[in-house]
Amino acid sequence: MKKLLVLFLSVFLLVGCSLFPDTPSKEVESLLKKYQNLDDEVVSDLELSTEASSYNSKQKESYMKAMKMQYSDLKYEIESEDVDGDEATVKVKISVYDFYKSNNDAKEYLEENPDEFLTDNVYDDDKFLKYKLDSMMDASERVSYTITFNLSKEKDKWVVNELDRSTLEKIHGTYNYEVE
Repeated sequence: MKKLLVLFLSVFLLVGCSLFPDTPSKEVESLLKKYQNLDDEVVSDLELSTEASSYNSKQKESYMKAMKMQYSDLKYEIESEDVDGDEATVKVKISVYDFYKSNNDAKEYLEENPDEFLTDNVYDDDKFLKYKLDSMMDASERVSYTITFNLSKEKDKWVVNELDRSTLEKIHGTYNYEVE
């Protein structure tokens, strides 16, 4: 009985300790899993950014749906970790839907077919936004990026530093890779 109890406690401690990120890589992995699992914090941030947009309620709903698809289908692979004292970097290769291409293709389609986006012979931005959002939902092409996450150790815990605009655009699949 004692052996069984010792075995159970050993397994519990081993599993319990592995649940808490204690390396920079595990902390980055935890962050990316929040996107994949549509964590409340991630969805809340998405809702806040959507509220700040000029989309109407139906467009906001479509945009939210597209971004949730993007997040939940995000694929990643940790490539390297470099620790230097209380600072660290973690290189991650991610793969996301190419919303940048979808948006560009929609703009090209608008230029080639302007009559499809008219209402009473006047350009109707709502028609175009619907087309663009539908294109995002239909996206199947993926793009890969290598992102370097910066982390700092605070109170013996690794914390991912604030993500910059280009990192967020890469996670969202909207990064303009044509200017690199």
